[in-house]
Order: sequence, then C-alpha cells, then structure tokens
Amino acid sequence: MTVLFLLLVCGAAASAATGTIGITVFPGGGTVCLDTDCKGAPSSPGEPATITFSGVEAGCYHTLTVYDTEGYEPYSGQVFLDISGTSLAREVRLKSRPAVIQETGMLRVHISPDGGKACLDRMCELSSGDGTGSWSVDFIDVTANTPHTLTLASNGYRTYTEEVRVLPGKTTELAVTLEKLPPGSTPDTTTAPVLTTQPRPTPVPLPGWIVAIALAICGAGVLVLRRHR
Repeated sequence: MTVLFLLLVCGAAASAATGTIGITVFPGGGTVCLDTDCKGAPSSPGEPATITFSGVEAGCYHTLTVYDTEGYEPYSGQVFLDISGTSLAREVRLKSRPAVIQETGMLRVHISPDGGKACLDRMCELSSGDGTGSWSVDFIDVTANTPHTLTLASNGYRTYTEEVRVLPGKTTELAVTLEKLPPGSTPDTTTAPVLTTQPRPTPVPLPGWIVAIALAICGAGVLVLRRHR
C-alpha cells in the first residue's frame, strides 16, 4: 500500500509540472499552434519569428502545427516537454511551395463579315473592315482549360456569344458567320408588348311588350295585397 501511495503522489506531481516551449519558425508570418493554443508569428521578410508558450504540461507530447505562411507548406509535428518542466526550444524550417506555372494557349477566331468587334472576356479587338469581307483575330496568353466568354458584335447582325476553352500550348481556331438581322432591327432592340383595351358591351334596351307584361304583373300584385289588408 505504501508503494502504491508513493506512485500516486509522484504521478500527481508529474502531471502538475509545467514548463515553457519556445518555437522559432523560419520564416515568420504564419500561425503557430501548440495543441489548441495558437499565436500569430510576426512577419519580417526573410527573418525568423519566435513564439513562446508558457504553462505547458510537462511529461507528455504536444502537437505543433504551423500554417498560413505565404509561399510555404504547412508544418505538423510533435514536441515532448521533460517531466521536470525544463524549458524547451525548437526550430521549424518551413518548406517553400513549388512555383505554379499557369498554362496558356491562343484562340484564333475567323469572323464573317468584317467591320465589327470581338471580345474574349474583357479583351476586345475592333475590325476596320466595311462589312464586305471577313477578318481574323488572335487572343494570346489565354488561360488554358478554363471557360472564357467569346462575344462578337456587328451593326445589322445578331450578337454571337459562346463559351470557349483553349488547350495549353496550342492554338484553338473557331470560324463564325454572323446572322444578319431583319431590316430595321438592331441586336439590342427590345420590343415592348402592346396592350389593347377591350370595348365595353353596349346595353341593349328591352322590347316594349316585355316591359308592359312586367308592369301588369306588378299592378296585379299590388291589388292582391290591398284586398288582404
């Protein structure tokens, strides 16, 4: 019993021991967490940042995570604080993220007739033609494998719109013949509905003989009422 009591007392003393852990991160600027205690690491270009966690339970492992450092991979590991509660210092050197190369391609559009405007998203080109021929336009450095909106407009023709994609490192070609509008209309013309008012029906007078019969019936009814009084 005495031995068991001593073991319990030592265990309680060990669990009550705390210490300090200092984490130096290369570079700073992200968030450093020890278990659920998180702190922001000061940001200085190319310089490390040191975060200190105090009151840390001794004699056990703690989870260390570092994240949100721009341009660097997140880090996750464990640190052990000695049962005596002695202060611990740990260095973490983050790995830089691999550079992301944005793949692009080119879109070439052949348009008939000329003399209009061609837009890919917000990039637009104008034709100097007089509408009697055709023209081509090249959109370069277009982000590949991403939807883009192609819009072609010309006076007297219906506006053409289509969603297009380009392949990386390739030239995607598209031929479009604009549809001519009927005379007098424009691509932006909006026709409002015409409201018509229905005429009210004109009352038709009743024939005279119907009126005479109705008056006779009313008069007979009045006589009957007088006799019963």
